Amino acid sequence: MIKLPRLFRPGRRDAVAAAPFFDPAFYRSAYPDVAAGGGDPLRHYLDHGWLEGRDPSAVFSTLYYLDRHLADRAPINPLLHYAGLSGAERLRIPTQPGPDFKTLQAAVVEPYFDAPYYARRAGLEGGEDPLAHYLTKGWRRGLDPNDAFSGDAYLQRHAHMRRLGVSPLYHFASTRRLLASEAAAPPARRTQPPAAMLPADPAEATDAQIYETVAAAFDREHYLDTNADIRRSGVDPVRHFLDFGAHEDRDPSPDFSVRFYRKHYRRELGAGVNPFFHYLAVGRTRGFRPTPFGLGTWPAQVAPTSAEWERVRPAADIAAARAVLIMPVYKGYDDTLRAIHSVLSAPQATAFALLVIDDRSPDPRLSAALADLTGRGLFAHLVNDENLGFVRTCNRGLERAEGKDVVLLNADIVVYGDWLDRLLWHMDADPRVATVTPFSNNATICSYPRPNVDNQTRLEVTPDEIDAFTRVCNARTSSPVPTGVGFCMAMRREAIAAVGLLDAETFGRGYGEENDFCMRALKAGFTNLLAHDIFVFHSGSVSFGTLLATKGADIFRTLLTKHADYQRRVHNHIEVDPARFARRRLDLYRFAKRATASAERGIALIVTHDFGGGVETHVEALSARLAEAGLATVYLRTDEPGGIKLGLPEIGAIDFPVSILDPLSLDRDADLLAELIGWLGPAMVHVHSLAGLDAPSTRAAMRLIEEAGVGYDVTLHDYASVCHRNNLVRPEGVYCGLAEPAVCRDCIRLDRDADGIVLPDPAERRRVWAGFLGRARAVFAPSADLAGRIGTVLLLDNIALRPHEETLAGVELKARQRKSGPLRVAVIGSVGVQKGFDVIHNLALDARLRQLPLDITIIGRSADPRAMEAAGVRETGPYRGDAAALTHIARVDPDLVLFPSISPETYCYTLSLALAAGVPPVVFDLGAQAERLRASGEGHRLDPALADDPQRLNAALLALPIDALWAARKPFRPTVYPRILEDYYGLPEGISSAAVAGPLARPHRAREAPVEP
Repeated sequence: MIKLPRLFRPGRRDAVAAAPFFDPAFYRSAYPDVAAGGGDPLRHYLDHGWLEGRDPSAVFSTLYYLDRHLADRAPINPLLHYAGLSGAERLRIPTQPGPDFKTLQAAVVEPYFDAPYYARRAGLEGGEDPLAHYLTKGWRRGLDPNDAFSGDAYLQRHAHMRRLGVSPLYHFASTRRLLASEAAAPPARRTQPPAAMLPADPAEATDAQIYETVAAAFDREHYLDTNADIRRSGVDPVRHFLDFGAHEDRDPSPDFSVRFYRKHYRRELGAGVNPFFHYLAVGRTRGFRPTPFGLGTWPAQVAPTSAEWERVRPAADIAAARAVLIMPVYKGYDDTLRAIHSVLSAPQATAFALLVIDDRSPDPRLSAALADLTGRGLFAHLVNDENLGFVRTCNRGLERAEGKDVVLLNADIVVYGDWLDRLLWHMDADPRVATVTPFSNNATICSYPRPNVDNQTRLEVTPDEIDAFTRVCNARTSSPVPTGVGFCMAMRREAIAAVGLLDAETFGRGYGEENDFCMRALKAGFTNLLAHDIFVFHSGSVSFGTLLATKGADIFRTLLTKHADYQRRVHNHIEVDPARFARRRLDLYRFAKRATASAERGIALIVTHDFGGGVETHVEALSARLAEAGLATVYLRTDEPGGIKLGLPEIGAIDFPVSILDPLSLDRDADLLAELIGWLGPAMVHVHSLAGLDAPSTRAAMRLIEEAGVGYDVTLHDYASVCHRNNLVRPEGVYCGLAEPAVCRDCIRLDRDADGIVLPDPAERRRVWAGFLGRARAVFAPSADLAGRIGTVLLLDNIALRPHEETLAGVELKARQRKSGPLRVAVIGSVGVQKGFDVIHNLALDARLRQLPLDITIIGRSADPRAMEAAGVRETGPYRGDAAALTHIARVDPDLVLFPSISPETYCYTLSLALAAGVPPVVFDLGAQAERLRASGEGHRLDPALADDPQRLNAALLALPIDALWAARKPFRPTVYPRILEDYYGLPEGISSAAVAGPLARPHRAREAPVEP
């Protein structure tokens, strides 16, 4: 039970107010634990029950009332709120769930719900909304909303919620907000988090433990500096971060990225767990990254050495210059000198003058250095008689520029390459352009990689490399902005003449002056641009460090007084973010450069889905073998229903956090995808699956692959080329036998999972796939059965047999020890309809009803664990990796492993697990599963008709000669390909590193047989 501090316990008056609406008999009956405790049920509800989501009567739902009527308030007892209403108000306000309850639940649980994960687990191939399915029926079937939240475990820990009729995830999410209110007062801060006292599972930590752990590592000044609204509010920044900030992707320190950690470690994080707390509690010790590229911020600038100054070139005189660069200086010795050096050491085709204005710097060393450099004739130099402030100093420079275009520069920037030539190109390209601002790490709406963020976290590349990259991938592109940013802003002289200088009277000390100028320029008919092909590093606020933090609200209010439309213009711009395409291109180009630099002999591009299973096992193993051959693998994963997302093998040479890259649309982003492939320059393309894509996207993906220009191989893993369900199983759970297109059309009409998905006509599907496979360099099938079925239907004779390579080591074969007791049957893997869910369920139910001596254990998980449990089937739960599966098999100690798939398998990795474990497998006589046993002479093949007759199937299993099956076992010897390029792909022997792409691009038919050890 939760024990509230005495301060928060309701007094007698609250109990009196709530009593007329509380039903003690109902409460005791509904919650036996309360009745067993013997206490006052009303006091229990007021002290504890409402926080746990318990209902006070049969006509009042605590959680519904809270989320329907009090969602925007601090948590308060809903029954007391209801009691405080007038009689007329109580008549109008609903207290029981209505038609809107499902919508309310969806809004509460959505942040914790993993729709792609759930859709795969529930077998939703399209049409039905995964979240709606979970809330209405999925949770009742034992399906989990993400891979870190166990509904069954939650129900066991919170048995009282079973009578509420809501999903475990909704109860968790709704009550989490209530329980957090207990720790409203921040605990005392500790120097180090009490790691030893934390539970092993971060989800089990109390709010006080979370607060103390986070507070010990929390950078308050960073949080307040980067979130001016929190500084103004005066709230506890740690409490704000825990309650709101983490959900809004606000970072608790410059060394931790909430957005990255949540996305990159989503499988490990768990529903509702604060990312920063998870990292501190367990992630750090496991070696998890706190930011995309490790710990650390950009290094501080260091003043140039004497030798560096010797290599710079003097700027031009103002009179001879095409443009004048104006740099006001106040303080920041290292930053300022590095900024000046970068300007003078970056050669430009444009003649430019550099005007450095010393605004009465308080640093005599800086003033002396500027005077010395001026004496060398490197730049023009002015010294204010008094401190004028940034705006008046800029205006002095603007007046001195004598009618030239100008560029305002902060004294804490670093520029690279021909930055000025590129900046002025945008201005010259359109006479209506008033200002041009480049990308920077710290430039609000012009920031990269994240907009409106001070991106101080180091990337995998240096700032000058970022500039070089964007110069290539975003050449001469730009987007409009409502305002430029004054750290580096080119200004057209005609615009200055039209709207006047910066408003020094209003914005004398700085901040807001460039926004005002840009707004005036917009209203005079000019435009402001963000140049996508330039990146300028900006340390940030060296000269005017504390002004924005202390006067930010006043400055913003002043700006709105002059331009009431400014806020909405900026808001709308941020919502649309026109530069997001340029940021995406730069992200992808960075990735491509990282990938190609990491590859010894080139890139292997593997096209696959993201559903896990045997395909994932195969491509991960294949990627490891290709790495041995010097090829680095990049995954193009399908993203339902029409996208592609980048991925990398779990272990590989390319070190890049691909989780930060957003999916690309095969429709809208087709050209960018083609460019990305061009940047990667793959030596080979290998297609494994296009599952998850609708018909137009499938055709678009095929075009993209064919136009890559290097040829492509295809491995068949399923029946997607001939079946919209991929597995030849009809919606009613019946094997179709690879029917004719007319029968397939009827199947599509019956298939509710296909509703809303654009599917081709079955005959068109086969025609399109036949063409795609026919144009491939080689088509591989892991079994002759699959090759025969697909080849016959699509009229292909170029399918080469390539059993999957496996590294699974078999156990030492031992004699069967147990000779008595019921027949122990194991089933391995994730058991859905195609894998024989109905077969196992009906088999177990028949055995239970007839009391047959047969026990069934699923080593893995079924689609409906509760139904299986009711039929008498045990489940071990999902396993991670082959070693874990073999351990489970040894513990179960089965007499045989049954593979009840009702349609032909294409390879069957789980069959390898049984063979490696030394347990006889029993399969239906169809598909790759039967083909493999027929070739090895092991196990037993059953008549497939037995799948529909549980009594006959039980009889057949109980009649099996178990001892003979065990005697027929053989040591497990998986297929291996000693030379992956030659033996698997059929490339010429002795291929050189430089020629990897050449032979792959020349179509030929690979027919080499696999190598058996």
